[in-house]
Amino acid sequence: MGELILCRRPIAAAPFYLESISLNVYSLEELSWFIFHHTDILESDFISDDLLDWISDEAGYRDLALRLRAGRDAKTPFHVQIETILASCGYLTPKEIKDTVREVQLSAGLSPVEKKKKRADLLIKNGNIRKGITAYQKILETEDLKRDIYGNICHDIGYAYAKLFLFKEASDWYRKAYEHNVSIKSLMQLLFCLMEMGDEDGIKDITETYHIRDEELERARAVFKAAGETKKVQEAQQKMTSDPKNIHGFISELKSDYIRKYGA
Repeated sequence: MGELILCRRPIAAAPFYLESISLNVYSLEELSWFIFHHTDILESDFISDDLLDWISDEAGYRDLALRLRAGRDAKTPFHVQIETILASCGYLTPKEIKDTVREVQLSAGLSPVEKKKKRADLLIKNGNIRKGITAYQKILETEDLKRDIYGNICHDIGYAYAKLFLFKEASDWYRKAYEHNVSIKSLMQLLFCLMEMGDEDGIKDITETYHIRDEELERARAVFKAAGETKKVQEAQQKMTSDPKNIHGFISELKSDYIRKYGA
């Protein structure tokens, strides 16, 4: 999480695993942190038997678990149940609880596909690339998925494969994305993947198939080259600043280059 959280009670010996973001939580405070930061992916099945058992047996909030179970059986609104959890440990201020509950109510208007996409996005963001790809692919199995949404999900899969440096797979998904969403962004990413692989035959095929003009291709090549140079500069800066010794080495290299070119 990257955040120090003060807990009222000892942390649980066994964590509760939040599959949606591949995260273990060890206290009700950490569970509140998750709810606070991820209201848009919560659904009514979040308050499951497994969660209630963990709250009771591991986190040590037996009374809370009983109230939540009774509320679920009585079909208490989901946002009210969430408020009950947040108000039980004191991690959030009253205003934060109120705002969070409001966000939960608003997110109830999101479609199941939108919520699934947000979960997959979080997996990618947190570095769980393979799980994210699987989550995206499951979305593609949704019946009656709109053509542009299908294409956008394909784009996301392409992006995920690119993060793994699997540019062939990425290019295949970007192509499928463009065929569905007709987005210039997907087309450009497809070209960039082919350029990364040095696949000139593939580039030729794409330019002919999708009628890309020569000047447009050249602009794409210029953008790709500029992005590569920017990445090299960023890597050099990171290398220099991560260790003071690197700075001295860098300066020494500059001096050596100057002497070679212009003499001592």
